Amino acid sequence: MLDLAAFYAVRGITPEQIRQMSYADRAVLRVGRARWYEDMINLIAAGVCRAYAPEEERNSG
Repeated sequence: MLDLAAFYAVRGITPEQIRQMSYADRAVLRVGRARWYEDMINLIAAGVCRAYAPEEERNSG
């Protein structure tokens, strides 16, 4: 539960609110957090690929 509290506290959901949620609600938060991390990984990977692309490919798109 602390992992969820740490992730969502900066997003406006307090640890107390998470404590009061059902297991199903916490599962929704866990899936949302997993999707957020997946998106961040994909964005960073795309940025790295673009940064290391040959110069002519960078200017084309």
